[in-house]
Amino acid sequence: MLYEAILNNKSYLKLTDKIAGMKFITDDKWDWEHGISHYKRVANFVKNILEQLDADERTIELGMAAALLHDIGLSESSTEKVDHAKKSSEMFRKFLIGTDVTKKEETILEHAISDHSKGENLNSLIDVALVLADKLDVTYHRTINSSIQDDVNKEFQKIRNVEVCIDDENLIVKYKVDGVLNFSLLKKWEKMISIPIRIAKYLNKDCIFMVNEKVVKP
Repeated sequence: MLYEAILNNKSYLKLTDKIAGMKFITDDKWDWEHGISHYKRVANFVKNILEQLDADERTIELGMAAALLHDIGLSESSTEKVDHAKKSSEMFRKFLIGTDVTKKEETILEHAISDHSKGENLNSLIDVALVLADKLDVTYHRTINSSIQDDVNKEFQKIRNVEVCIDDENLIVKYKVDGVLNFSLLKKWEKMISIPIRIAKYLNKDCIFMVNEKVVKP
């Protein structure tokens, strides 16, 4: 499977280890974890989302591969982030050498990876799944070791689990939270709200947010 082939690539693992040891603090962003654990969690989210969207097995396989490769451009940063989505979309092909990925599929992956940061040019289910999955993975697991422990990061650490449920009419983001979630703080990283809404609109669905099984309006 493509997912395992990438995870067994020694050059890939060396690159992800490098990224895991880097810090990115620019433009009021927080140096959240960007290592292999993040990529695997995003891949699991992608799989779940694509299954709910009735994607075929190959699309799911490609989506999970995109999740593993979406942030590799961060390896080109120094103390500041480069345009990591664009850089990742320029680098990912070298980790597909020897796999069965076609040129057409490479083009799909390139677009998904390049658009994953903002989701401004959605045109495939892989685009949808990757940008949404990446934004769902801002929780306790990803922020607890940040070198900046401000009020916003501490608020994210209340989020212990996120689940997305997609039915015929709705895209529902369910947060399992330790305590009470202050959305006014979380809105300082507006993508956690704007991206699910954008994805829901693209899918012609309503977007619903829930905290500990109660509907909320962030």
